[in-house]
Amino acid sequence: MGKYIVLAVVIAIIAIGALIYFIVINNLKNYKERMEKAEGIIDTNLNKKLEVIINLNNSIKKVTGQKDYLKDFINAKDLIITNMEKDIKLDEAVKLVNNLARDYTKLNNDSEFAKEFKNLREIDEVLVSAKNVFNQNALASNKLIKTFPYNIVAKIAKFKIRSFYNNKTDDNDNF
Repeated sequence: MGKYIVLAVVIAIIAIGALIYFIVINNLKNYKERMEKAEGIIDTNLNKKLEVIINLNNSIKKVTGQKDYLKDFINAKDLIITNMEKDIKLDEAVKLVNNLARDYTKLNNDSEFAKEFKNLREIDEVLVSAKNVFNQNALASNKLIKTFPYNIVAKIAKFKIRSFYNNKTDDNDNF
């Protein structure tokens, strides 16, 4: 009879461990899926932002009759770079566009330029929201990965601390 009690206790412990494992895995997967969805939105909108910058460059050339001010930024689409690097380059292009708009008052009167500039602001709003969603989920996931029993399950399932969108982690732990 004692053997059956020990066997029942062992089975119960294994069942509880398995239950905890699957709950933890599902929780971590939910955060990962949210981050991947946010990354998809970021990727899509960075590509839209690049297209808008190409259109703005065409308007700038038309109005100013000058050279390709944004050529280097437009050529970035042919490079294999991360979304973070692309975002930095595109932000630099936007700063240049803002400077050109200040220097060439004719640009502000161009309807195509104004339309594309409005599109750019709308895209940036979406990007800010998606980055915030990504970072919030990365923060929550990273905190869980550092706590028991998540840390054990994360190591087994190879979940890692995720970098925030600004390319920083909340600390240097790597699993």
